[in-house]
Amino acid sequence: MKTYKDYLDGKGPNRIAREREEEGVPNWNGKAKWYESSIRKMLSNEKYKGDALLQKTYTVDFLTKKRVQNTGQIPRYYVEESHPAIIPKGMWETV
Repeated sequence: MKTYKDYLDGKGPNRIAREREEEGVPNWNGKAKWYESSIRKMLSNEKYKGDALLQKTYTVDFLTKKRVQNTGQIPRYYVEESHPAIIPKGMWETV
């Protein structure tokens, strides 16, 4: 929630990433290294508001388990309120 609030307060993704590093906040894999691209993805990820976009990727070969980005080859499904939201929907939409 702090990341979203910081963004709404006018801080850019690069500055937010730098501040998270200075604060020693661990990222998704437990390290204290943050990237601007990670912050941008976080701010635009629909899962934070409780929704889910299904089939963003799909398996092209079940033997090798190779997955690729779905750019329209198969249908995608958007599910609203699929899980509890981390960020209020209004805040996410504003960002």
